[in-house]
Amino acid sequence: MENWLLEIGKAFIRLLFNPLLYWFILITLFASLSRIKRERKQFGRKIYPLYDEWYGQRLKSLVFGLLLSIGMTVLGVGIHPLMLAGIVCMTILFTLTKRFTLLSSAYIFGFTAIILLFLPYYHSYLPPIFQNEITQIDWVVFTTIMGIFLIIESLMISSVSRDQTFPELINSSRGKIVGQHRYKKIALIPLLFIWPVGSLSFISNWWPVIEWNGLPFGLIIFPFLIGFDFPIAGGLPTKVAKRYSEYPLLLGFLIVALSLMSYYVKILTLVTVLVAIVGREFISYRLKIKDQQQLPLFSPLPNGLKVLAILPGTPAIELGLIPGDTIKKVNGQAVATPTEFYQALQINRAFCKLDIIDERGELRFAQRAFYQGEHHELGVIFVENHQDRMKQSV
Repeated sequence: MENWLLEIGKAFIRLLFNPLLYWFILITLFASLSRIKRERKQFGRKIYPLYDEWYGQRLKSLVFGLLLSIGMTVLGVGIHPLMLAGIVCMTILFTLTKRFTLLSSAYIFGFTAIILLFLPYYHSYLPPIFQNEITQIDWVVFTTIMGIFLIIESLMISSVSRDQTFPELINSSRGKIVGQHRYKKIALIPLLFIWPVGSLSFISNWWPVIEWNGLPFGLIIFPFLIGFDFPIAGGLPTKVAKRYSEYPLLLGFLIVALSLMSYYVKILTLVTVLVAIVGREFISYRLKIKDQQQLPLFSPLPNGLKVLAILPGTPAIELGLIPGDTIKKVNGQAVATPTEFYQALQINRAFCKLDIIDERGELRFAQRAFYQGEHHELGVIFVENHQDRMKQSV
């Protein structure tokens, strides 16, 4: 028991010495700062707080990591040290592009596998810990985890809520300013598994389920990064994201199936990697093309105002306003521009009543009293050029 506690302690120390842990903190910080800068430029204010790219994924990451760690520990499997080194390098390299989409396991694991195809050319230059032979079971474990991470990515995408996408302003193909939402998230999933450096040994006939090489082993906690990043202009972000999540899920199950079959047919390992990379790229391309074929949902209307976003903690939340709603009247006054909206709010500084058309075209009413110190514009973000608005107010 003492050796196990010692190895668990070493596993946490190895986590603290892993560069991906600190790289995750840095790239999430830089992504947040870049987003906040864009929000202030386009909307005149910060909409979501720092590190919101991680919001909504923290508990899920721990749960997924725990479940997968239990499975790997019961089976007695780990990931080859050279493969882990490749994952570290690919993760850092791909995040330099600032595209969280490239943090999909299909790209990180896939290109790591491609680099390892050239292993004979640089094997002799590697440190001793990386010179252990990569067996077929190592490849099966590696590609199976790649597929499982695709499934996890799908589950994270499908769990989107209304306050987890970021509003943006863009120029449409006709040169007009329209709105879109960017679903950009990153997650750190810590996995605990066995490691070929340590003082532990197997003491049971039934464990590990998959045969180990008989050598002593230790434990390691390795932080895997998963991310996704895609804009949505032609529909409600929550609905589009849930539909989109079905495709990584199917791809993930396909990758797991091919990976398990590759234990018996080795050439399927390469097929699995190629299917993952090409399949994930096709899914991203399909979403982009399909979204471009739709008319922009968040665009100026001749009658009414389309809600692009809601500021957290403002009266608009209590009024039940959500992105995609259309405000037709404010305090009985028809509104078609943000200026008319703000002017209508001033009719009654203690109370407001809204006529709203929801996404199904149904009319509903919302009303609420104003209290001292509350946001005087309700906290609603519309599609408008902030610079133009500032000029009008001068």
